[in-house]
Amino acid sequence: MRRAHCAIVGACSWVTSHTGAVITGLAVVWMTSVPLPVWGQSAWPSYPNNNAISVTSGGNVGIGTTAPASPLDLYHSGSSASDNPGTAALRVTAVTGTNPEFLNVGYDPARHAGYLQPVRSGSGGYWTNLLLNANGGNVGIGTANPQYLLSVKGTVGAEEFIVTNTGWSDYVFQPGYRLRPLSEVGAYIQANHHLPDIPSETEVKEKGVSVGEMQSKLLAKVEELTLHMIQADERNNRLEQQNQELRDRLARLEKGAAASATPTAAK
Repeated sequence: MRRAHCAIVGACSWVTSHTGAVITGLAVVWMTSVPLPVWGQSAWPSYPNNNAISVTSGGNVGIGTTAPASPLDLYHSGSSASDNPGTAALRVTAVTGTNPEFLNVGYDPARHAGYLQPVRSGSGGYWTNLLLNANGGNVGIGTANPQYLLSVKGTVGAEEFIVTNTGWSDYVFQPGYRLRPLSEVGAYIQANHHLPDIPSETEVKEKGVSVGEMQSKLLAKVEELTLHMIQADERNNRLEQQNQELRDRLARLEKGAAASATPTAAK
């Protein structure tokens, strides 16, 4: 009886000291014998709606694709940036109050563009906040149809804004530049209701304005006004000189007339 008891105690001690090895062995047996998906196999089984999760032998993870080409490959058939937000390839959700808010990440095949789309439930809709690589590389912020390399629907704030590749207005100071007389400028304004070489209100509403080009045009008008002021100052100086000459001449005439009117002293 004592010998049997000692054998049992010894066996328990051995099992206790080798627990890690036993568990590892059981895990290996389970992984090799049970046909369940595990990390490291070539592919995971398909789930409802045919959304596959795949892991390649190289470590790439695919969601929606059985052949991920990147460390994380999210495959989606694509949806318009104006479609229901639930069709985006990736959605990050946060709950504030009673309505969830989320950020969609997707690709719009119609515009050949990726997009980031913030959405607030219960706000009456959704919108495209950032559209990338649309219309030949255009980027849109707040618009799903950017017409320029960068289109922003709204106000842009910046500490500094630099415009290059724009002609400047120093041509106004060139010797051959024709400075319109103010009478001609006044007649033009009377007929067209805007300055010469400056777009009208209708043109600005239809086409907008180029910031660099408009700065150059406005500076040209300032330079023209400067030239007009210089000419006016020169005319004023000439008039002042002429007036001074007339005053001196008048003084001499008055002095001569006074001398002529003085009676001759009696001899």
